[in-house]
Amino acid sequence: MKLLFVNPSLRPDAPHRYLPVGLGYVVTAVKEAGFDFDLLDIDISKYTDDYVEKYLIENNFDVIAIGSIVTHYKWIKWFIHTAKQHNPGCKIIVGNSVGSSISEVLFAKSPVDIIIVNEADDTIIEVLNAINHNSSLGQVVEPIEKIPHNNGDFPACVKGIGIEGIVFRDQYNRIVNNGRRKAIKRIDDLPYPDWDIFDVDEYLKVSPFGETNVWKYPKEEAVMFPINTARGCVFKCTFCHYVFWNDPYRHRSPESVIGEIKRNQEKYGANAFSFWDELTFHKLGPTEKFIDALLDADLGIHWTCAIRTDLIGKDIDDKGNEIPYERRLTLARKMVESGCVSVGGSLESGNDEILKTMNKRIKAEYFINQIKIAREVGLVINTSLVIGYPEETKETIAETMKMCDKAKVYPSPGFLLPLPETGMWDYAIENGHITDVDKFLTDMTERQDIVLNMTKMSDKEIMDETLSGLGKLNKKFGNLNKGKLIKSGGYYKHSKHQITKQQNKKVKHIVDNRMLKIVESDETIKESLNYATVSDTLK
Repeated sequence: MKLLFVNPSLRPDAPHRYLPVGLGYVVTAVKEAGFDFDLLDIDISKYTDDYVEKYLIENNFDVIAIGSIVTHYKWIKWFIHTAKQHNPGCKIIVGNSVGSSISEVLFAKSPVDIIIVNEADDTIIEVLNAINHNSSLGQVVEPIEKIPHNNGDFPACVKGIGIEGIVFRDQYNRIVNNGRRKAIKRIDDLPYPDWDIFDVDEYLKVSPFGETNVWKYPKEEAVMFPINTARGCVFKCTFCHYVFWNDPYRHRSPESVIGEIKRNQEKYGANAFSFWDELTFHKLGPTEKFIDALLDADLGIHWTCAIRTDLIGKDIDDKGNEIPYERRLTLARKMVESGCVSVGGSLESGNDEILKTMNKRIKAEYFINQIKIAREVGLVINTSLVIGYPEETKETIAETMKMCDKAKVYPSPGFLLPLPETGMWDYAIENGHITDVDKFLTDMTERQDIVLNMTKMSDKEIMDETLSGLGKLNKKFGNLNKGKLIKSGGYYKHSKHQITKQQNKKVKHIVDNRMLKIVESDETIKESLNYATVSDTLK
């Protein structure tokens, strides 16, 4: 069986590229199962559509597997049609949200054969074995039962039984849904992604560690790798969608993550890590356990992550008990000690009513509390905004900008983009804002564009009010050119103001105290003081 995996390019014009973590897990599982395959890495090679089509003309495959997020629907649809045109006998497998969240649409609008829903690690192996041995993927359950969906008037899938976690087209052209596969309970058991499958050297050339406040080594020596520490999220915000949508939130043990970090250090020289998660930390207890283990490991790395907006900002727990300030401050200090240079904790809106509609389950004031603690220890906080909820007004936009001003944080702004399977998708469908699902998905671009306006304001009013607020923030601390207020090109470009001499002194003080404690406990390591202490790079 001749098998091809394809890594598409979401942003062909972007200057940066990052190793694809999701695909990395999938192809590693396939490799360990004994399958040989080719990899067409469009992203790192910057292949054009003409090149891709020529490749499909010149190479025949029995199976082609590809995945992407739903905003890449237009291109994925083109690819499926092109692949089938030149490889009419091949089976095409699609994963990620472009398949799982709009199965009915993709089957109706393309000749796709199989969609993998949610986690693919185990499912892809069963599917490939079935194709390889010409065995059944499943069968329709009698009497026929249609499965309701909210993706427009496309034909519904019918209930099936067979390989769990797939939707497939049977010999009668029926779209059969075999139901969900149970999520992998222990993601510690998954093998580390085998990055040798990819052109690591080329990726490292265009995978910068954008943070400027490093102290364990000179910034130009940073070698950045993504690493997945958790799958999914504890909440379902009404604007957000992710591939593990129907699976429980699971995080890896500190030992498992540290093991992969060490592997990447030894094999690839990695010393900077982006924890590539929807949500890395959401509760104090597990976070404290992880950070303590990271400190004990003394890896000499820098890292970034995604945290709940109220992780260290929330002062009262759900039972009404006080969460001591000193506990939250100590955690932030330890994060810096272990090498954390920045965290993402999304505000999204400064209006509490909109936050409720978003299902964020936070209060805007927690964001300010979190910023205060972060600044006290020299930790950079990045945040994003979602502007354009139905109840959004000029006043609520101004309220959000005022919150950012108070926090002295320039945000990564974006506009509400209803995604399939989310609360705002249902709202848009049910209120007639989306009447042609295929057209909407085909025309969809990115969150920095106003794709669908469901407010009572005009597009111009929303954009003008947003740009006005961002312009005022930028004058104070944004560091951006006027044309980059929305599409800024990365958090680090507008977070430089957080890295002041005073902040660096705070970090250096924390690091020096850490090293002093280590030296006092073990005289044999006096010569191994970290780069910041030896070279005073944080002055």
